[in-house]
Amino acid sequence: MDVSADEAVRGLTRPGMGTENAGPVLRAVTRMTRPRTVVEVGAGSSTLHLLLGLRDAQEEAAADRRVIGGAVTDDERASVLHPRSALDDYAPRLLVVDDISVAGTSAHQVSDAARALGLDSLLTFVERDFFDLTEQELDAWGPLDLVWLDAGTQADDAGFLAALWPRLAPGGTVVLHEPYLATTAETRDGRTACRVVPTPLVQDLRRQVAVPQGEFDVLTLSEPHKHRQTGLLLLRKHAAWERDRGVPFTEELQALGETPSVGVPRLGAAPRQPILAALADATRRTVHSALVLNPDTAEGLAARLGTAPAQVTEALTVLQRAGLVSYEDQRWSAVDEVWQP
Repeated sequence: MDVSADEAVRGLTRPGMGTENAGPVLRAVTRMTRPRTVVEVGAGSSTLHLLLGLRDAQEEAAADRRVIGGAVTDDERASVLHPRSALDDYAPRLLVVDDISVAGTSAHQVSDAARALGLDSLLTFVERDFFDLTEQELDAWGPLDLVWLDAGTQADDAGFLAALWPRLAPGGTVVLHEPYLATTAETRDGRTACRVVPTPLVQDLRRQVAVPQGEFDVLTLSEPHKHRQTGLLLLRKHAAWERDRGVPFTEELQALGETPSVGVPRLGAAPRQPILAALADATRRTVHSALVLNPDTAEGLAARLGTAPAQVTEALTVLQRAGLVSYEDQRWSAVDEVWQP
């Protein structure tokens, strides 16, 4: 970060807001994803990090277009670039919504700081309460690529998500501040102790994503040295190209010419909800029951059950993801351990 930008960020940073680590992450995410339309709810030092990330991304995109267009020779860089990135100019923008009503923040300084850094052309500041915006005003923003939420309560976060998630473009990302909260708990000896736990919103989103064919990813980043204003929650909406191909893990490895040393890595105990979801379909129940009775190949199962091979493969993919079946020695079998407590 250049000296003037560093000074500007320090001038807007408030220790109680807890974004000293979140800001640089937001800048990096912006550079990585090159979003065209970014929305921030709750202005402050993070606004400058987002603007600096957009400036960096714009400069890098222009340099990459010169490489792809042949104006600059850089074979190593060209080897990793997608040719489509040279189709048009990259013209990002940041829409910031803040009514500047919260005491102790630096929201009222954001516009002047952006202007001093020459970044004001990327910024549109909407001095309003987010929940006063109409559906038509939100629609006018177009598809959103990156959203940063750092204002209000847990209930407000739920409201922000309800309004903005449908407007998030496929492949887009929402970042929320403070996925954990401090609470108190009574210990066995009767003392009261502070505990940091996932927020109700995080818990529910984890339940939503833990099903077959989930449509988004959830990642929390913790700051274990804090008990408030801690960490980040990242939600990424799947794009169409990320759809499940319907082919089991081990078969795809073999198609790539790789020999799997193990089956699908099971990271922890298989939760019950994905199991129930996997068995909610009649075809999947039939395939699973058949494997409980006798391990078999996918082709053998299709012949035994009189079911189309594509349906059997799709069923096996979902059952494998739920931990109900495994693939070894070119045969499928039921996993009994999944039912252990």
